[in-house]
Amino acid sequence: MQIEEAIAIARNSRWLSQHERHVQDLLCSRMRLVSLPKGRTLFDIEDSANEVYCVVSGCAVITVPHPVEGMLNAHVMFAGRWFGEPAALGKRPRIMSVSARRPTDLLALPQQAIYELLKADPSLNWVFFNLMAWNVEEYLLHAVDLLIVDPRIRLCSRLLTFGGRLLSYLPPGPISIPLTQEELAGASNMSRSTVFHLLGELVSQGICELGYREIRILDMGRLAKIVEEASAG
Repeated sequence: MQIEEAIAIARNSRWLSQHERHVQDLLCSRMRLVSLPKGRTLFDIEDSANEVYCVVSGCAVITVPHPVEGMLNAHVMFAGRWFGEPAALGKRPRIMSVSARRPTDLLALPQQAIYELLKADPSLNWVFFNLMAWNVEEYLLHAVDLLIVDPRIRLCSRLLTFGGRLLSYLPPGPISIPLTQEELAGASNMSRSTVFHLLGELVSQGICELGYREIRILDMGRLAKIVEEASAG
């Protein structure tokens, strides 16, 4: 991938696209392209923070420690997802590990560049605060998903979160999630056979559709209703 193509993807990401063009230009002018082969770790827990990243192709997995289950694949990120800003802005060690599930390209915004941009234009503080607020909400949803005991409800909730739902927002769909069943199982802390069986049920109900290395949610509303009814019960 060429950096021009990568920057175009970053500009169209859900977070950066909401900001004015001059803000996009400032951030994109300081980014560099990083390519990771499958299985390569970008950073590990306790590593020093040095950059903020945007996934532009492939699939990266966030691994975090769990007090009971050990290390869990808590979040799988694909094109358009930004991460790494709390540690980079707070000058503190990483609290999660990130590695490439597939060959993955990322844009990296160096920590030093961020501080130079903030010094030159303090209003950019709000831009990065907005990213942190957005990501905190998404990370909390991922964490809540993994606390759900019922396998069917957990899977439905995971699909909703990967599909981009927030506390007060549900994308209209259809939504394409570039994850294989195996990747979804790993990110849900469930066996592949269980995920395969449950996805089959959702497909038969017309809620989901399986494609090559992707899962398509055809009806976000019906999927959300399954989770809401379980929560109400």
